[in-house]
Amino acid sequence: MKLLIYTTHRTGSTSLAQLLMTHYNCDYQREGFYKNKNFIKTLNRIENIIIKLTPSEVNYDLVRSNFDKCIVLIRDNIKEQAESRLYAEHIKKHFTPYTIDDSFLKDNVYELNRMEQIIKTENEILSKCENCLHITYEDLYYKVTIDKSDYSYMVERDVQN
Repeated sequence: MKLLIYTTHRTGSTSLAQLLMTHYNCDYQREGFYKNKNFIKTLNRIENIIIKLTPSEVNYDLVRSNFDKCIVLIRDNIKEQAESRLYAEHIKKHFTPYTIDDSFLKDNVYELNRMEQIIKTENEILSKCENCLHITYEDLYYKVTIDKSDYSYMVERDVQN
C-alpha cells in the first residue's frame, strides 16, 4: 500500500506517519523523498510506503493517482501551529519536544502574524483536495473518539484494496 500524508509543518504528521507505519508495516519517507528527480518511477517500484509531502513541494493533483490512500492533515489552531513552526525554525529542533518561552512570542509578533497568514494560505490549498481523508491535529490528539463517518473514505478504500 502507498499512503500519502499531504500536510504542512507542525501538524503532528510525523507522529501520525509513525503510527500508520507500525499499523500497516510500511516504510516512512519525509518530504525530501520527492526531491528525487525519479520520484514517480521510484514510487511505482515501491510497495508499503508512507510519504509526507507539502503543498510547497508538489501539487496534490499531480501525485494523487500514485497513492492508494491519501490523508490531508491540517491544524485548526493556526496560532499554535505558527508558534510551533517559527520556534522550531529558530532553534532547529523539529522532532524533539520543547517549550516556547513567552519572551520568544513577544519578541516575534510580526513573524508570528506572517506565519499565520502563510498557514491560512496553505490550509486553503489543502481544503480543496479531493478523494482523500481530511483530518485535523485536534481530531487526532484531543478528540476522545472519532466517528466512523469521519474516516469512511479510508474504510471504503480498505475494503476495496
